[in-house]
Amino acid sequence: MNAARTCELPPAAHAELENFLRNSGSTLSPVEATIIAIREWIEKCRAAAAPMRGYQWKQLFIPEKSRLRMSYAGMAYYAEVVGEEILFRDDAVSPRQMTMQIAGDGRNAWRDLWILLPGEKNWANAARLRDRLQQRAAKQPLSAADAMTVAAKSMSDALTTALALVEHANHQSQNTLERRLPRYRRQYDLLSDDH
Repeated sequence: MNAARTCELPPAAHAELENFLRNSGSTLSPVEATIIAIREWIEKCRAAAAPMRGYQWKQLFIPEKSRLRMSYAGMAYYAEVVGEEILFRDDAVSPRQMTMQIAGDGRNAWRDLWILLPGEKNWANAARLRDRLQQRAAKQPLSAADAMTVAAKSMSDALTTALALVEHANHQSQNTLERRLPRYRRQYDLLSDDH
């Protein structure tokens, strides 16, 4: 048989927990509160380790349990992300299909849909969420390979420009007399030698 094991809490942590339970009016004992806290912590770690599910809408990922809302003709319509689908009126739909079912054709789903992400209090417009995502992606630094590719392209462009300038300078420095030779003159500019 396994004997019951006890784990010691540091006295300061135990006193802090007792004070909190007493001040908050909780009926839990410190042992019960500790057990609940440990179980919640384990569950939170498991949930964080689980692969995130949700709906991928072009470049915007909408996590599971997010809610979508569209207002039209004075009414609000709601959908929810369940698993990897958006459920609207118990049917799996795309954002565009949702807007078409509500308002017909000619609607822009990015503009018309508002999204409430899990854990958030405020609804956010889908287009604004997409814009924020694109701004963050633009601010990310280049990888070493990308930076070298950009540098090589810049050096190649600079070399091409330098060669064009050298060619132009060579052409301009051509001897003025050489330009006056008969082969460079127009026929009507030539004078006859009849005097």
